[in-house]
Amino acid sequence: MQQEGLNSFFEMKKISVMGIFEPLMKISELLTLRKELKEYLSVEAPDIFIGIDSPDFNLAISRHLKMQKIKTVQYVSPSIWAWRKGRIKTIEKSVDKVLTLFPFELLAYSESPVEASFVGHPLAHKIPTDFDKKEIRKNKFHINKEKMIALLPGSRKSEVKMIGEVLLKTAKLIKDLEEDACFFMPLADIGHKELIPNWEDYPWVKFSEKNSQDVLAASHVGIVTSGTASLEAALFKTPVIVVYKTSWITYLLVKPLLRIKQFSLPNLLAGSSILPELLQYEVTDKNIFNAYKDLQNNSSHHAIAAFEKIHSELKANGPDTAAKVIAEMI
Repeated sequence: MQQEGLNSFFEMKKISVMGIFEPLMKISELLTLRKELKEYLSVEAPDIFIGIDSPDFNLAISRHLKMQKIKTVQYVSPSIWAWRKGRIKTIEKSVDKVLTLFPFELLAYSESPVEASFVGHPLAHKIPTDFDKKEIRKNKFHINKEKMIALLPGSRKSEVKMIGEVLLKTAKLIKDLEEDACFFMPLADIGHKELIPNWEDYPWVKFSEKNSQDVLAASHVGIVTSGTASLEAALFKTPVIVVYKTSWITYLLVKPLLRIKQFSLPNLLAGSSILPELLQYEVTDKNIFNAYKDLQNNSSHHAIAAFEKIHSELKANGPDTAAKVIAEMI
């Protein structure tokens, strides 16, 4: 966005926090940034304010500006369909319109005065619907016949600490079963591998940096942490086991607030269990290994067929739709 002429008020990474405790540790800095941004925008008085994701940060700014009769939009809906449904009251007080990335999110606004529009997902437009996995494996990873398996523990240090070791242990079980399998673990920072105990004991796992999409595009199958990676896997037509694990305190606090039985985006979009999911205490090397065998034996072809439908649905609308909706408000 900066390349397109955006004047950045501060670096995005300053508000890129997740969970319950990470934001609390940075609460003072976050509140200061939000206060400064409120004051700046109040003086500038823009024609419209578009909050992009980060609802806990952006909605307070939107509400402040809406009280000044400035039109407000939230691009990327808060996950009220999954948990903390009561946030819809805050949304109603804060924004004039919500632009959703997923069609199922519209249902959450069916009885709300807030207008919601499905505008598609940017990844569905960025990732081609037709590509050659074999060519990508050959040209980018020099793999011809071996099975390529992606291991994605997540982009944040906390995720790598939590998931990294169990993924490597699972890889060992798969390696014992399929000797020709090769494993790739892309990380946001190559130094993050140092957060994984005994990573040196897995010399046949190739660690890399900032190439997760290439790895997913080329792989036959994968094991990924829930979130955007599971959606990317679906768009790259790569069957995966989706895992999620957080601290027990966070899990116990969040679990009563959850309103969904499935947590991975591909399953939510398909409306059925096309991919295996493992949550919290279920995330063990043996459980992931068993899910891997089931995926290979039974459901990978079904999943790939569902991926085609998901890609088409998310690509139906797009950036032009979002731009048109916003332009009509000005």
